[in-house]
Amino acid sequence: MTTELEIGLYIFMLAGFLGYHLISRVPPLLHTPLMSATNAMSGISLVGSLLVAGSAHGTLHTLFGFIAVTCSATNVVGGFLITDRMLKMFRRGAGIPVSPAGDGGAGGAARPSPLRASVGPALFLILVASLFGFDGLRGFLRAWGIDPGQTLSVLYVASAILFILGLKGLSSPKWARKGMWMAMLGMLVAVVGTLFHHGIVQYSWITLGLLLGSVIGGSLGYWIPMTAVPQRTAFSHSLGALAATLIGISEYVRHGGMLALDFDRVKMTTIGFEVVIGALTFTGSLMAAGKLMGLLPGAPMTYRGQNASNIALFATMVGSLVAMVVDPSMGWLFFTMVGVSLLFGFLLVIPIGAADMPVVISLLNSYAGLADAAMGFVLMNKIQIITGSLDGTSGLLLSILMCRAMNRSALNVLFGAFGKIEAEAPRPESEADAKGTVRSIQPEEVPVLFDDARSVIIVPGYGMAVAQAQHAVSDLAKALGKRGIDVKYAIHPVAGRMPGHMNVLLAEADVPYDRLYEMEQINPYFAEADVALVVGANDVTNPAARTNRASPLYGMPILEVDRAKSVIVLKRSMRPGFAGVDNELYYNPKCMMLFGDAKESLTKLFAVLK
Repeated sequence: MTTELEIGLYIFMLAGFLGYHLISRVPPLLHTPLMSATNAMSGISLVGSLLVAGSAHGTLHTLFGFIAVTCSATNVVGGFLITDRMLKMFRRGAGIPVSPAGDGGAGGAARPSPLRASVGPALFLILVASLFGFDGLRGFLRAWGIDPGQTLSVLYVASAILFILGLKGLSSPKWARKGMWMAMLGMLVAVVGTLFHHGIVQYSWITLGLLLGSVIGGSLGYWIPMTAVPQRTAFSHSLGALAATLIGISEYVRHGGMLALDFDRVKMTTIGFEVVIGALTFTGSLMAAGKLMGLLPGAPMTYRGQNASNIALFATMVGSLVAMVVDPSMGWLFFTMVGVSLLFGFLLVIPIGAADMPVVISLLNSYAGLADAAMGFVLMNKIQIITGSLDGTSGLLLSILMCRAMNRSALNVLFGAFGKIEAEAPRPESEADAKGTVRSIQPEEVPVLFDDARSVIIVPGYGMAVAQAQHAVSDLAKALGKRGIDVKYAIHPVAGRMPGHMNVLLAEADVPYDRLYEMEQINPYFAEADVALVVGANDVTNPAARTNRASPLYGMPILEVDRAKSVIVLKRSMRPGFAGVDNELYYNPKCMMLFGDAKESLTKLFAVLK
C-alpha cells in the first residue's frame, strides 16, 4: 500500500507540474472552453464509479455506485458536447472556419470526422456489451494469450496521453477542437478499458447509469444557451463532487470502517480527504449555481460572526479527519464530518457576491479535480490521479489569474463579502454637484458620432449576457464595418460570470476571434479610438480604480475607456455594479448614457444606421 501511495503521489505531482505548463499556455480567449473541457475530463470519476457499481459488494455499495455513474456520465457527455459547441463557433477573419477537426475549409460544407462518426457506434457497442457482460470478451482475450489486466494498464496510459494532448490543443483556437476530440477519445478508451476490469461482475446498473447520465448530459449540453454556461458548469461541479462523496462513503462502509476490520491510516486519510473535499464542493457548487441562475440573491449574504463560524467549521472538519485517521472505527464521527463538510460548502459560498463568480467557479473546478484525484488514491486508480491533478491545476491557475485581474487575494474573495452594498446617507448637494452631470442620449442621436469616426472599440460586459444582446452587438459592428470603421472588442478577464465568457458569447454571434483583444492589448488603443461603446460593463470600466485611492476598486486593472474621444454607455439605469460603487465614468463630459435594455437599444441603433 505504501509503495502504491508513493507512486500515486509522484504521479499526482508530476501531472500537476505538467498541467501547469500546459494550461498556462491557454489564451484567455479559450478560458471558458478550458473550464468546460476540464469539467468534462473530471468525469473520469466515471472510471471509479464503474468499479463500485459493478463490484456487487452490497446494496448500498451498488446504489451509490449507480448514482455516481449517472452523475459522472452526465458530466462527460454534457461537458464534451457543450465544449465542442463553443469551439465550433470560434472563427478567424471574415467568418472563415478555423480548421476544426472534421470541418471543411472556408466556404466548404462541414463534414464529420472519422473520430466524431465513431463515437456514437462505440457508445452503442459499450451499452450492448454491458447488457451481455464482458466475461466472454475477457475469456476471448485470455485465449489469445492477452492479459486483460495488462491491457487495461496500456489503455490507461494511452488515455492519459490523449488527455494531455487534448489540453495542449487548447493553446490555440486553430487546434482546440481537434484537441477536444483527442480528450474525448481518451475518455472513451479509459471507460472501455475499465469495463474489462476483473472486479466488475455485474453490468445492469452500469448500463442504466450510463444511459441515464448520457440522456441528461446530452440534453444539457445540446439545449443550454451560451449565456447559461456558468451555471451549467457550477451544476456539473456539484455532480462530480457528489459522485466522489458517495464513492468515499461506500468505500468506508465496505471496508468495515465502523468496525476497523480492514483499515489502515493511509486508506482512512485518502477516504477522509475525498469525502471532505467532495461534500463541500457539492453544496458550494449548488449555491454558486443558484446565485448564477437567480434563485439566490447575487449580492453577498452575510451575518454577524460569519467568518469566525466558518473558521470554526473548518477546524472541526480538519480535527474530525485527524481523529478518524487515528481511530477509523468512530463511524459517528465520520458521518458527522461529512455533514459538517456539506454545511461548510454551503456557508462558504453564500457570502460571496455574483461579481466574484469567475474566481469561485475556478476554485470549485480545482476542488472537483482534487476530489477526483482523492478517489483515485482510494481506489488506487492511476488515470484518476492524473486527470484529477490536471483538473485541479487548471482551476487553481485560473483562480490566480482572476484574482490578479481584480487585484485581490483569494482570501479576500472568499471572506471579504465584496459587493455587499451598504445603505449610504444622502450626499450633500455640493458633493453631488462636484461629481458632474450625467448626459443621456437617444438612439437617433448616436449616428452623428459615427459620421467622422474611423475607430470604434466595443466593451461587452455581463449586461450584454443578461440582455442576450451579443447578436445585436455583432450586427451593429458589421454595419459600422461597412462604413469603413475599424471595430475592435475589448475583453476584461472578469467580465461576465466565468473566465472568458464574453469571448464565447461573441463567438456565438459570429464575431471573428482575431477582433477580440485582451485588456493589456486593447488599452493602448483607447486613446486613438473615436468612440468607445460600453455594453453592460460597469466596474471593469470605472476610472476610480486608477485615480481614487479611497475607492474599493482602487488598484484593479480596468479597461481605460475614459481615454477615448467619446464614450457611449448602454445601461438600464444608474444603479452601481456589484462592487456597489458609483462609476465615475458616467460623470465624464465625454460620456453619454443610452438608457434601456441593451438588446433593444442596439436594435434601434442598428435600424437608424441602416
